[in-house]
Amino acid sequence: MLIRTGPTDGVLELRLNRPQRLNALTLALTQELLAAVQRANSDDAVRVLLLTGEGRGFCAGKDRDDPAGPEFVALLQALAMALMQSPKPVVAAVHGWVVGAGLEILLNCDIVVAARSARFMLPEINIGLFGTGGVVALLPRHVGLAKAKGALMLGEEFSAAQADQWGLVWALVDDEALHAEGRRLAAKLAGSDPQLMGRLKASLLEEAVGDLPAVLAREAAVQRALMGPSAEQ
Repeated sequence: MLIRTGPTDGVLELRLNRPQRLNALTLALTQELLAAVQRANSDDAVRVLLLTGEGRGFCAGKDRDDPAGPEFVALLQALAMALMQSPKPVVAAVHGWVVGAGLEILLNCDIVVAARSARFMLPEINIGLFGTGGVVALLPRHVGLAKAKGALMLGEEFSAAQADQWGLVWALVDDEALHAEGRRLAAKLAGSDPQLMGRLKASLLEEAVGDLPAVLAREAAVQRALMGPSAEQ
């Protein structure tokens, strides 16, 4: 369910590979992605991570047919920590649908390039859920409070052009140029001093989020309250 390519010249590509489900996240796929990121974080041969999606979209969020509950929340939060606290830059090259947990993963990355086909959505409010991958803290810092409130409270789709205007992505490219641009950005980052890059990432994270574990704990607590007693089972 996860295709690993590399590391080549310091770049490791991790491609979500459930195209028949628009790369919707299952427990197994999330575990596999988390393990791959954790291994990369301690591998000196990897200097940059590049996240992509196979098929018609980057990630359609959590697979509704897969078991929900606290185990998935814990995995998603561990993935958020692994990506944001990674000493290596993380590039995401996204296209098609980028929904729910898929958008939260995007927020955990450092540089995001999007195809013009990309469509974004945070539909949790429509199904009685609460984002748990740091979205409440991170989204306002990317797009401003007004746009963050609209995206989270309305749960409506927004376009790649809107995402670009709001500051959610670094750049927009034509669909056929997406992978090449993602590789170009990753290669450029791979040429940077790794110690300097790691310290820069840590400083930016501290300024933007502060106490990341506390932020994630608050989101998880809200989700548990919404899920009720079944969340403890």
